Amino acid sequence: MEITDVETYVVDADWRNWFFVQVKTDEGITGVGEALSGEGLTGALEETAEAHKHYLIGEDPLNRKQINRRLTRYPFAWRAGKLINAVAAAFDIALWDIAGKYHGEPVWKLLGGKVHDEIPVYANGWHIGERTPENYAHHAKKAVEEQGYPALKCDPFAHYEHSLSDDQMDEVADLLEAVRDAVGWDVGIALDCHGRFTRRGAIEVADALEEYDIMFLEEPVELEDREVMADVTQHVDMPVATGERIYNNETMEDVVRKQACDIVQPDVTNYGSLQEVQHAASMAKSRYMTVAPHNPNAGVSTAASVHLCAGIENLEILEHMSRDVDWADEIIEHDFTVEDGAIEVPDDPGLGVTFHPDAAREYPGEPKDSHSLFDEEGALKRP
Repeated sequence: MEITDVETYVVDADWRNWFFVQVKTDEGITGVGEALSGEGLTGALEETAEAHKHYLIGEDPLNRKQINRRLTRYPFAWRAGKLINAVAAAFDIALWDIAGKYHGEPVWKLLGGKVHDEIPVYANGWHIGERTPENYAHHAKKAVEEQGYPALKCDPFAHYEHSLSDDQMDEVADLLEAVRDAVGWDVGIALDCHGRFTRRGAIEVADALEEYDIMFLEEPVELEDREVMADVTQHVDMPVATGERIYNNETMEDVVRKQACDIVQPDVTNYGSLQEVQHAASMAKSRYMTVAPHNPNAGVSTAASVHLCAGIENLEILEHMSRDVDWADEIIEHDFTVEDGAIEVPDDPGLGVTFHPDAAREYPGEPKDSHSLFDEEGALKRP
């Protein structure tokens, strides 16, 4: 079997774009992959994929390690940067999809087997509209009671940075109190800080909001200084999570070795390869840390994450978007639905998704500005 072509797809997903690749072979087997589509950068992903697809064409798609090594090492000056690793991750996911279809086996089995039949998930993207206690409560209740999520994540901090004043802290507390009143105390609540706080500000926030039984505090500070992150982790009485922006195991090893968090959050769409994420999970396991993969992405990423999570012994939970654009199912056909707070691990060959390239071309992504995730004041957009 030989790779004959690689095609890229930038798809409109409302406030952002999705980025997919399709790898074709001479036996008619195709595979689909997805790369993390950062704000305004899908054009760069597209150009990078086009510039590097010659590493795939003519190669055996089952020889993933050789292909991945060339992708991440041969561009010497730009070796294994985040952009290249994201594209390499998309190609790698597509090659696993091909391998599964070729062998007639699900990807989780090719990755070494599973220890979970179902993957627990939490909802992201549920908090939309006005930033008021009433609106937060309404959407939280909907995500739990109508969609079946056992846990929710939100960023309730508006455009606030560094530290919160007493009034700002009360404002955030009112939002969380409304959510707790709406969903009760058996539902997990995670807080995403997007690296906005100082060391002192992060600790103050954690201390003030501890009473709401926080499932984890995500990226309370930037992770560039792992010692500061570790210091925050040691001083707060709730689990700390980080890792969505890490794209290699050199950085992840430093996070794990310094015990900079309790939960690591690698993203399969920017980490270079699924096996590298497996290595990250193993490193975390060796220091009694858990894994909660980052996944605010499309259906291909969810599929790859579910297959990966099936074999992670120290799995905590998987992120899942509770909302999608209306045309999502036209592009990625799948059965990855949330039931009783979890997604069932599939037995279908490959990833278990069907990619419809013609539908993807019907919704071309337009260039997004650099404020596609945050507005100009720094507040998280809620489209």
